[in-house]
Amino acid sequence: MRKFLILTLSLACAYFFTGYFSNSLLSVDGYAVASWPPSGIALASFLIWGRKSFIGLIIGAFCTNLTHLERTVDIFHFIVLLQAIGITLASVLQAWIGRQIIVNVIKAPLDLSSLKHSVQSLIVAGPICCVIAAGVGTSLLALNNVIPTNAIFDNFIAWWIGDSIGVLIFTPLVLAAFNYTQVRHRMLVILPSLLIYILISVSFYGAASVKKEKDIQKQEAKILSVQNAISQKLDGITAHLGLLGTYFASSSDVDFKEFKQFTSKQLDYSQEILAFEWIPYIPANELADLETHENPATGKPLYIKEKSLDGAWQPAGTRSNYFPVKYVYPLKGNEDVLGFDLASSKVRGAALSKAKELNELALSEPINLVQNTAEHGVLFLYPVFRESSTEDDFQGFVAAIVSLKRLSQKLLFDHNNSISASFFDTTVPGKKQAIYIADTANSQALFKEYQLLIGKRMWQVELYEPIVRTSWLVYWLAQIVGMLFVWLLITFLISVTGTNIQIREQVAKQTHTLRKEKQKADEASHIKGQFLANMSHEVRTPINGIKGLHYLALQQNDWQQARSYIEQADGALGVLLRVLNDVLDFSKMEAGKLDLMQEPINVASLADGMLNLLQFEADIKSIKLSLDFDKTSNLVINTDPIRLKQVLLNLLNNAVKFTGEGEITLKIWQSKKMTYFSINDTGIGISSEAQKQLFKPFAQADSSTSRQYGGTGLGLSICKKLVELMGGAIDLVSYEGKGSTFTFSLPLISPLPKAEQIQQQYNEIDVSTLSFTGYKLLLVEDNPLNQHVANAILKTKGCIADIANDGFEAIEKLAENSYDIVLMDIQMPKMDGLKATKVIRRDLELIDLPIIGLSANAHDDDVKKALACGMNGYITKPIDANTLFKTLWHHLSGK
Repeated sequence: MRKFLILTLSLACAYFFTGYFSNSLLSVDGYAVASWPPSGIALASFLIWGRKSFIGLIIGAFCTNLTHLERTVDIFHFIVLLQAIGITLASVLQAWIGRQIIVNVIKAPLDLSSLKHSVQSLIVAGPICCVIAAGVGTSLLALNNVIPTNAIFDNFIAWWIGDSIGVLIFTPLVLAAFNYTQVRHRMLVILPSLLIYILISVSFYGAASVKKEKDIQKQEAKILSVQNAISQKLDGITAHLGLLGTYFASSSDVDFKEFKQFTSKQLDYSQEILAFEWIPYIPANELADLETHENPATGKPLYIKEKSLDGAWQPAGTRSNYFPVKYVYPLKGNEDVLGFDLASSKVRGAALSKAKELNELALSEPINLVQNTAEHGVLFLYPVFRESSTEDDFQGFVAAIVSLKRLSQKLLFDHNNSISASFFDTTVPGKKQAIYIADTANSQALFKEYQLLIGKRMWQVELYEPIVRTSWLVYWLAQIVGMLFVWLLITFLISVTGTNIQIREQVAKQTHTLRKEKQKADEASHIKGQFLANMSHEVRTPINGIKGLHYLALQQNDWQQARSYIEQADGALGVLLRVLNDVLDFSKMEAGKLDLMQEPINVASLADGMLNLLQFEADIKSIKLSLDFDKTSNLVINTDPIRLKQVLLNLLNNAVKFTGEGEITLKIWQSKKMTYFSINDTGIGISSEAQKQLFKPFAQADSSTSRQYGGTGLGLSICKKLVELMGGAIDLVSYEGKGSTFTFSLPLISPLPKAEQIQQQYNEIDVSTLSFTGYKLLLVEDNPLNQHVANAILKTKGCIADIANDGFEAIEKLAENSYDIVLMDIQMPKMDGLKATKVIRRDLELIDLPIIGLSANAHDDDVKKALACGMNGYITKPIDANTLFKTLWHHLSGK
């Protein structure tokens, strides 16, 4: 328990401190660190200590996530807590999955003795697995609006690269610290790598610090420039307004023409000013006189008015004095302002009173402009006195209607659309009134806000600029290149350090391999010699019988006795064919050329047929053959019938061969998915040691088995391969001296392709009644012995055949004579049977002439080739007389 606590605390501290210092020193604005050491530490921890690392890594990862919060108390917010937990689990899970893939999938653990395995494992656990934390973390940050949508891809790539390089660098470093037994080997890898890593990190930190300082200076210079521009604009408005006020104060009577000339020049310099106004002071007793005289601005009497509660114009109410707008320029668009009594508006009246009282510039609160009610503006008011600041010398106000929207747009223009400003009136504490809010959308960010005192009003100015992050890209890429260099250095050092270990392991491995190969070669040589001896015995035994029986038959004058000898020789020939077929089947399976096809098979008929074939041999040995199967079930399975019979016949033959007395039982049953065949005998049984080798090629229980019972040692190997090709499996339960049980299963849904009916079946034809007298037959065969045998077989049914020695002779005879059918050998000199058949069909145009192919090749591909060339049928050698007669009759019976 104490060791576990120490491990947990150590891992948590290692994860937290490496992550904290990496973020503090190597992180740049908008970019994750180019190398994230905790990802490499986490993977190495799982590779060394396995599941014991979980708690320490989770604690370290969670604490590291807390360092990204502006305030630690934010973790108590449910969404923030879920985000931290999600990123923590993703980071730890990423390392665990990397470990599982390395250990269980690619099975190339980071033992540092193999450079290839190390690089392979690091690539899988680094760039491939590191998409997990990067994907989950970026998704959570985007969902919680921590990062904008347009930064998702960049954030994912930066995160992924940082984790990947962290794995590439720190996983082998941690493993080197614990895997190498000698301190010298550890130091050779760790010290140079850490030294270069620290050097690159310090260099990057220094360069980043210098750049940050320069960026701060540029930012401050930009802010100062913008502040000066705003101040200059506002000072310009104040100056223009002061000049206009001085002009009115120095002139006894300024008419509209003079007002227009003076203000038009000022408007050219300050486009943020929407209009200038002259607002005279009118006592109540002078109001009527003002309304009766013509206003020079319009040529009409001035209508003194105010706004009603519903926003409509109405005559000005009764008050002690009035401040109507007498002149306004530009007049166009501002006609409604003329005659508007500013004293009737609470906001405007308050600004008028303050300006008069202080005898200086005063600003109004943000107002909806009379000219354009949809736009906010500010009223700049300047009082006009004659010689003194007494009540008697007070003349009125000059005013400038200022649009802060235009002012902000002018800033954008002056700074190439990079700076925009928002203005708020914060004169009243706790009340923030918007004068103008810039359209910043998501493309701009606040980079400065400050307070501005103007006209006895306090404004808050907020400056925005576009979000620009590309300036750090070069620095970040340089850091990545440096970290990759560290990885290459580590890889090189691990390669050098592990060379001796690898060489020693390779020498030991090669020595062990050579010993095993020598043992295998000796075993193979022994098996080969034993197999050749067995084959020699298996081939010579039937040949010896055939030769002896031949001799005996030739010595006999009694035909019945000679016939008996020939029939026995025929049986020995069957044994020889079975041996050759075993070797042929084995070679086909080894070459992958054995094609199986599924057909429906009646299990009851199959079982009866198998037992009937072996009943004679079983009776000779007084062995009971029994069938355990419910014949009323009408069970039908789909598989290859020939190969299923071959497997059953081989297993049953073995059971009869190795059973001296007792019983042999064939049991068949079915489950939901499989059909089972079991052959149980009470024979000699098989030892547990021999069972391990039994299904291998050329293997028998022991050498004495072949001497006593014969056999090539291929039968069970062929059975196993055939059952597996049919989608099943074969098993054995045997006890020496008690008997054996071979069980194999076949799936109800066969994986084999459905059979194409290539070979004809003519079982309904009675051969004994057939006669071919009167039919003309052409036999194309190059071998004289085969010619003689085939001709002799045909004569037994009254058919005398013309003989052609190759394809050319066959074509000549067919061109000169008419035949009812042709027996065509496939392999012949000069012209083979396939080419000859094509010529007969194409050039001689004998389309309806039946051509039957003869060949010792029994592959399905050979049959298909023959039929594709135009042959009507195919018979394999050695020729079975009954099959030959049925095939001939099938094609001749219609003529």
